Amino acid sequence: MVKRTMIQIDEELCNGCGDCIPNCEEGALKLIDGKARVVSESFCDGLGACIGHCPTGALTLVERETVPFDEEAAMQHVTRVKPTEEDLEQVLVYGTEQIDQADFGPPPLGETPSHLSQWPVKLRLVSPQHPALEGSRLLIVADCASLAYSSLHKDFLKGRAVVMFCPKFEDYDKNVQQLYLLLSANNIKDVTVVHLEVPCCRGILRMTQDAIFRSGRRIPLQAFTVGVRGEIQRSSQRKRAMAATST
Repeated sequence: MVKRTMIQIDEELCNGCGDCIPNCEEGALKLIDGKARVVSESFCDGLGACIGHCPTGALTLVERETVPFDEEAAMQHVTRVKPTEEDLEQVLVYGTEQIDQADFGPPPLGETPSHLSQWPVKLRLVSPQHPALEGSRLLIVADCASLAYSSLHKDFLKGRAVVMFCPKFEDYDKNVQQLYLLLSANNIKDVTVVHLEVPCCRGILRMTQDAIFRSGRRIPLQAFTVGVRGEIQRSSQRKRAMAATST
């Protein structure tokens, strides 16, 4: 045992967003039962790269007795053997079967058709000059929400242009800048945001508010929260007003 700096997690403050995990290069952190936890103290180097990414301040550095940092074990923990081209080919081929193209086509009578009217849809790929944006009603949807809410096409996508992204794993400033460019270059009639109830997904609304404020335009904004079981939990609406205020 040695006395050294270690990460400490306040479980009361941790909301399970997971923002700290990808920033630990040693793989010392993992979400367990909805909370960030240290999987092995020997993997933690004590430098605290994860701290600045915690939105609730649940992570701190403390000096205490623990096992030494084992860099070799940590690297073995996060490093996976790179597959060869032959390995990949076997994975792709194994278990596949011939698919009749006739199986694909318009949905059967009574099923909801697709209301997607543009391509691409990922935020960072959509040009501010995309013809579908001018004069449109814009839907901004979190990646996971598009899968959780089964009636997204019928209830939200119909009659709207759309962009989607993950607020957890994508850069805040770059996403806000891209949204700002889309809003500034087009006469957007209104904006609808759809996101999941989980904490890491709520950032998409804040990014949208930030972008609308920066655009200087008064754009009606409404937001819908989807539960993890696929139900609409709540909605909010702001009419004819900037979506954010300066601080």
